[in-house]
Amino acid sequence: MNSAATSYDAAQVWDWLAAVADPEIPVISIVDLGIVRDVQVGVDGACTVVITPTYSGCPAMQVIADAISEALRAHGVTRLSL
Repeated sequence: MNSAATSYDAAQVWDWLAAVADPEIPVISIVDLGIVRDVQVGVDGACTVVITPTYSGCPAMQVIADAISEALRAHGVTRLSL
């Protein structure tokens, strides 16, 4: 863990994101599809998630970003950038 105030680290965030389903193929997670490219958690708990579309112009990227925000906020992540 990164600090006493932070109850999560990058590995935990990856686990949480593995439960976020792709909106177009809901039996596959956004992690399984390779949409999540990187996760970083700062010592202050700030979380950065790097995502890339599965193809150029993917119309679901905003839906995916919203799902990531919702999932991580449900786990107490308050400082998030995508």
